[in-house]
Amino acid sequence: MVVIESGANDVSESVSPRGFGRGPSALVFAIVVVAYSLCAWDRLLEPSPQFHFVDLAESFLHGRLDTDTPRERSQTKKDDDPRGSREAIARSEKAGGWNDWAYVRVLTLKDGEVLRGRFPWEGGDGERRHLFHTDDNRELKVVVPEDLARTCGESGRALCDERVYFISFPPFPAVALLPVVAVFGYDTNDVLITVLLGGLNAVLLFWFLQLLVIRGHSKRSTRDNMWLTLAFALGTVTFFSSVRGEVWFSALVFGVAVNIGYMMAALDLKHPIVAGLLLGCAFATRTPTLFCVAFFAWQLFFPGNRWDRTRIRTILVTGTKFAVPLIAILLALAWYNKARFGDPGEFGHAYLQGSAYDRVRDHGMFGFTYLNRNLLSGLLATPRFMSEAPYVMVSNHGLGLFFTTPLFFYLLWPKEKTALRWPLWAAVMAAAIPGFFYQNTGWVQFGYRFAMDYLPYLFALIAIGGRPIDKKALALIFFGIVVNTFGAITFGRAARFYYETLMPGAT
Repeated sequence: MVVIESGANDVSESVSPRGFGRGPSALVFAIVVVAYSLCAWDRLLEPSPQFHFVDLAESFLHGRLDTDTPRERSQTKKDDDPRGSREAIARSEKAGGWNDWAYVRVLTLKDGEVLRGRFPWEGGDGERRHLFHTDDNRELKVVVPEDLARTCGESGRALCDERVYFISFPPFPAVALLPVVAVFGYDTNDVLITVLLGGLNAVLLFWFLQLLVIRGHSKRSTRDNMWLTLAFALGTVTFFSSVRGEVWFSALVFGVAVNIGYMMAALDLKHPIVAGLLLGCAFATRTPTLFCVAFFAWQLFFPGNRWDRTRIRTILVTGTKFAVPLIAILLALAWYNKARFGDPGEFGHAYLQGSAYDRVRDHGMFGFTYLNRNLLSGLLATPRFMSEAPYVMVSNHGLGLFFTTPLFFYLLWPKEKTALRWPLWAAVMAAAIPGFFYQNTGWVQFGYRFAMDYLPYLFALIAIGGRPIDKKALALIFFGIVVNTFGAITFGRAARFYYETLMPGAT
C-alpha cells in the first residue's frame, strides 16, 4: 500500500496498487455524464449535423476511401439509401451546407490527359484563376470549359469535370465507430457517443492520476485526484467540446481517450508496444498528438533526467518495441493519404475551400503570421464585459486557457519538482508550440479547444506539483466550472453571447 496525505485536510488514506478505486471511478463517470447530458440536452435527441466520421465509416464499410454524400440532396431518395442517410443530409443542409468536406478536381483534357488536383485561386480575378495544381506537383493553365473534353457522363457528351469528395480528418474515430455504424448507419448518434466518451475520458484521467501515486510520482490523495479530474472534465474546454458531437469536437474527444491511454502505457516505459500502438491511434485522430512522443522519448533517453551511456541496449530494445507499431500506423496513414491526394503527408486540408484554404495557400499551414492571434486566443483572451444586456460576450476565437481554467496558474509555481515533470513538460511544449504557428485559432469555439491535445499532461503536472487542493485551489476550480458550464450551455445556442472579431495576424 502507498500511504499518502491529503493536501487539503491532512486525512490519511491509501491507494491500493491493485486497483484505481472502483467507487470513485464510478462516481466520477456518473457526475460527468450527468453534467454533460444536461448541457447537451436537446442535442441528445438526434445525431449532429456534421457527421463526417459516420460518413467515413460508411465508406470504409463499402470498401471506399471517397464519398458521394456531399453530392446528394435530402429530397432525392433512392431505394438503396443507407439507414438515416437522407435525414443526415437534411440536418447538414439545415445547418448551412457541406462544411469542411475536401474534394479533388478530376479534369479530362481534350487530348485525353486526366488531371487530378485543385484550382488554388478559383473564383479570383485575372489569369491566376486558371492555374491548376496537380497532385503530382505540376502547375498547368487550364481554362474551364474550353480546354476540357465533352465525353463524360451517361450520355458520353457531358463536360469532363468531376469532383471526388473525401473526409479530410484523420480516420481513427471512423474506424472506432465501424461497429456502431454497421448497425445504426447514419442514425449513429455522435452526440451521445461523445457524452459517454467524455465520461470515460474523466475516468481515464483519474486512473492516470492514481497511477502516478501508485508508481511514486505523486503524493495526492484519492480526494485530490477526484477534484483534479472534475476540474479537467467540467472546468476546461473539454466540457463544451464533449457535448457537441460534430466532427471537429468529436476528434478532440476521441483524441483525449487514446492520448491518456498512451500516457498510462508510456509511464515508466512499462508497456512500450501498447504505448506505440496508442500513440499511433492518437496521431490518426489528432495529428498534433504525435509530438507527445516526447513523453516516452524523454523517459527512454534521460531516465532520472540524465543521459546514461550504459543503457544503450535498453534504449534499443524498448525503443524498437515502441517504434514498430507506431511506424506501422504511420505507414498505413501515408498509404491512405497517397491513395486519396497523391501525397503521403496530405490529409486533405489543402483541398478544403473557403477562408482557411486561402490562408494556407497564401501563408502556409504554419507560420509566424499566425503567432500573434494564436497566443492571444490560446492563453490570454478574456470576455468582453458590458453594462447592458447581454453583459458578457465571447469572441468566436475563444477564451484563453488562463481564463477558462485559472487552476493552470498553479503550473507556474509548483511546490514539488519531481523528475517526471520534464517528460510531461516536454510533451506539452512539443504538442503546444506548433499549434501556436497553425493557420487556425480553433475558430469557432468557446475556449482554446486545441489545448485538449495536451490537457491531460497539464493536469498530471498539477498533480505532481504538490500544491494543496485547499480553499484557494477549490475556488479556482469552481470558477473554471462556472465559466465552462456557461460555455457548454450557450455555445452554438445563444448567439447573443458571441461576436466575430478579426484578431491580430488574421487574414
